[in-house]
Amino acid sequence: MSNIDYFWGPATSTIDWCEENYLVSPYLAEFVNTCTNLTFIFLSLFGIYNVFKNGFDASFIIAYLGIILVGFGSWCFHMTLQYEMQLLDELPMIYVASIMVWHIYVADPNYKRNYKLPLGLILYSAIVTYSYLIINNPVFHQVSYALLIFTIVYKSISLQLTVPSHYQEKPALERLLWLSAFGFIIAFILWNIDNQFCTHLRTWRHSVPYLMGVLSELHGWWHIGTALGSYYFVIFCEWVQQVLSNQRYTLHWMGPVCYLRPADKAKK
Repeated sequence: MSNIDYFWGPATSTIDWCEENYLVSPYLAEFVNTCTNLTFIFLSLFGIYNVFKNGFDASFIIAYLGIILVGFGSWCFHMTLQYEMQLLDELPMIYVASIMVWHIYVADPNYKRNYKLPLGLILYSAIVTYSYLIINNPVFHQVSYALLIFTIVYKSISLQLTVPSHYQEKPALERLLWLSAFGFIIAFILWNIDNQFCTHLRTWRHSVPYLMGVLSELHGWWHIGTALGSYYFVIFCEWVQQVLSNQRYTLHWMGPVCYLRPADKAKK
C-alpha cells in the first residue's frame, strides 16, 4: 500500500509504534492500537452510570470524563499518526493526571476544599503544555507525567493508611489499590517490551495468522491495562471516601470490571 492510499497521509508524529501502519484499513493507521482505546470509553461510561446510581459526588464524573478524553485523544493519534493528534493524545494525559491528583485529595473527607491545589495543578499543566510545545521531546512529557503519578501513589497510600484496621472494607480497599497499580505496572512493562523487541515481534506476527499475531500488539495491551488501572483507581477513591464517611458499600465484580452498591441493598 503506497502513501497515496493512506487516508490521513504520511505520518507526521514524532513517535511511531510497533504495529505496522495501515495493515488492516486505509482509514486506521494502527488498527489494534486505535480500537483498544474503546476500553477507556466503555469503562468510564459504566463508571458515570454508577456515580448516578449511587448518588456519589459529581467530582467523580469529572474524573471519568477525563479518562474518556484520554481514550479519545489516543484514538485520534493512533488512527492518524499526525503530530496534532499526538498532542491530543499526550497533553490530556497531563491534564487527567492533574485531575486525579485533585481527586485523591477530594476523596479525603478531612480535606478542606480551596483554590490553592486546583490553581497549582492548572499552572503546572499550563507550564508543561507550553514547555512541551517548545521542547518537543517525549522524555520531557514522560517525566512530567511521572511526577503526577508519584504524587497520586503517595497520597493514595497515605489515605489508605487512615482507614481504621477494624473496618471490614480495609483489606478489599488495599487489594483494589494494588490492582490499580498492577494495571499500570504490567501495562508499562508490555509497552517497553513492544518498543525494545519490535523487530522480533513483527517477525513472529508474519509467521502466524493475523488474529494470533494481534495478541502480540503490546501497545494495545498498554491501553487496556492503563484503562483498567485508571478505572480501579477512581473506584478506590469512591469507596475510600464512603468508608471514611462511615457509609457502607460493597464491591461487586463482573469479570475484570467492578462497581459499588450500598451494603444494605446488596444484602436484600
